[in-house]
Amino acid sequence: MKNSFISPAFLTGLLCAGLAVFSFGGCKIIPEAAVDSTRYFVLNGPVTTDLAVSHPTGTHQIGLRPVELPGYLRNHKDMVVRTGANELRFQEFALWAEPLDAGVNRVLKERLLSTETIGGVTTYPFSIDIKRDYDVVVRILNCEGLMQRERGGVARFAAAYDIIATGAGGQVVVRRTFTAPDQAWDGENYAALARLLSEAVAKLSADIAANLPK
Repeated sequence: MKNSFISPAFLTGLLCAGLAVFSFGGCKIIPEAAVDSTRYFVLNGPVTTDLAVSHPTGTHQIGLRPVELPGYLRNHKDMVVRTGANELRFQEFALWAEPLDAGVNRVLKERLLSTETIGGVTTYPFSIDIKRDYDVVVRILNCEGLMQRERGGVARFAAAYDIIATGAGGQVVVRRTFTAPDQAWDGENYAALARLLSEAVAKLSADIAANLPK
């Protein structure tokens, strides 16, 4: 009985032939990397030419406390679309590039600083070296897209805010709820949704400035 023997040269040739079959047959051993379609968005503040760091003639020094968010906006960065009174869709491929509360706080500060009646705005934690006349507390109620069967899509934004005197007792001198007018949105363009919500935050800052005690 003869011993069977397979030479190394034969094995090498067989391997090369197999690789050639995979190559010419269009088979790929390593799959292509999937394309990441995630997009990131930010809220816009005033353009650089409109932004003033401070107004020396402004009569108010404002402290801006941390913005408060409802849980469904606070716990993740997905942009939100409301599809019913109690139903939300989280857009996993359309994300805020920064925490939403930080973005709203940033735009509010920039917008308030560009208001002539305000001399300065400081954010929490406050410096003991800067005197403040009033603190502002903002609680976001809605900051999302809304799809309505009858009206189509809109950008929905609402917030409640308190203006608090910084003297002894910390009295609330103004308490208001602000609702921005709904702006039409096509339900698909999330860059447009970010722009519309930015405009709503700008309107909120104008409402705050208009209701500061004279």
